[in-house]
Amino acid sequence: MKTFFSIIYLPLNSNLQEKISVGLVMSNGEKNIFKVSNPKMHIIKGLISSNKFSILKNYFNNILNEIEPKIDDFQLNLKSDISNNWLNESYLSYLNRYNNNLVIYSEPKKIDTDVTLENFKFLFNKYVFEYNEEISVIKDEDILSKVKTSLFNKIEDRVNLDVTVSPNDFKELLTPVDVNFIGKNGVIVAGQTIDFAKRLYNLENDLTRYISFTKAVDYSCGDKGKYFLVGQEPNKIENPTNHRTWKHVRESHLVDYIDLSETEKIKDYIISKGVFPYFDKVEDSI
Repeated sequence: MKTFFSIIYLPLNSNLQEKISVGLVMSNGEKNIFKVSNPKMHIIKGLISSNKFSILKNYFNNILNEIEPKIDDFQLNLKSDISNNWLNESYLSYLNRYNNNLVIYSEPKKIDTDVTLENFKFLFNKYVFEYNEEISVIKDEDILSKVKTSLFNKIEDRVNLDVTVSPNDFKELLTPVDVNFIGKNGVIVAGQTIDFAKRLYNLENDLTRYISFTKAVDYSCGDKGKYFLVGQEPNKIENPTNHRTWKHVRESHLVDYIDLSETEKIKDYIISKGVFPYFDKVEDSI
């Protein structure tokens, strides 16, 4: 089988007219190389919502795990005799035609060369990013991942995790809102993680959506709930405006601000106040 490659793009707007290349896949049907650019993903992280960035990371990790299980984020991998057969020219051609607004694949292009690391580097340099400038493969755990690791397993039986609430749930909501967790103990108890180091526009959008959610829930329920917001102080010199926003949130009474290092306070509250899930949990059938 001939060698082919496909460039992976991320659309920057809804009409797909603007896009940025972030990765490359190269295959001959037996050997496959797949890599996503770390520097470009760091840039993208500041341009999109934390929720969409997490979806992208999971999407790319799933591809990597199919090629080689248990590898780090965005790692280069070369494997022969893989068990999965989705990585072929016709399927990538289908992905090129089918757009899901998350990633875009270029039409696969055949090349008369072998699947080798050197050949892959040449294409990566040409279409994605300077290969030698790539950041070492180090898992960059964002603040939400840290909260999930430190808190979620301690409260998962008492709240609903990673849920989307809609106007069907609270009539005063105008649009659906994603929250990290939600429960109740006579009043609504909910929490959200905010990355205060992200681009100011996205930061303000995330904050506005969460604060609007708390107000809508209070109006809908006729009582004031308990709302946590987990964050981390941004660099005051590098992000002075973000730092002022963080300071205002920390000192305000709109939500209970919790530093990333103090998520135990949320666990203690949820346990001591007898919080239980807001939505019914469907038990696994035996």
